[in-house]
Amino acid sequence: MFLILLFVVSSIVSYYRYSQMNMDDSICKNGARIVYFWGSWCPVCKMESPNIDRIAKHFKVESFAVKSGDVKSVESYMQNAGYDFLYNVDERGEIAHKYGVNVFPTLVFCKDGRPFLVESGYVTTLGIAIRAWLSGL
Repeated sequence: MFLILLFVVSSIVSYYRYSQMNMDDSICKNGARIVYFWGSWCPVCKMESPNIDRIAKHFKVESFAVKSGDVKSVESYMQNAGYDFLYNVDERGEIAHKYGVNVFPTLVFCKDGRPFLVESGYVTTLGIAIRAWLSGL
C-alpha cells in the first residue's frame, strides 16, 4: 500500500513540475527515448547516474551534463566514474534553462517523439524501467 501511495504522490509532484517546464517536442529529437539532465556537482545525480548507465544498455538515452565544466572536464568525470551513456555538455546551463529544468536530476521520457513523462529527483533502475514501460518504450 505504501509503495502505491508513494507512486501516486510522486506522479502528482512530477505532473506539477512538468506543467512548470517549457518542454516541447525538440527535447525528444534524435530518437532519444529518455533524456537525462544531470550535473557532476549534484549528489543525487551521483546516486542516479549508475542507474542511467545500466538503463542506457536497453534504451536510447541522451543526457546533458549541466554546469559541469567544459568537454574535457565532463569527459574526465565520465571516464573516472566508468559511465558509458551518451552525454552533451551544457556548460552554462542554457539547454536546461530553455526547457525549464532547474531540479537535478531530471528525466524526460519520450513517446512518439514527444515528452510523455518527466521525473525529477532520484529514481531507481527499476523505477526508470517501469516508467519507460509506462511510456511505451
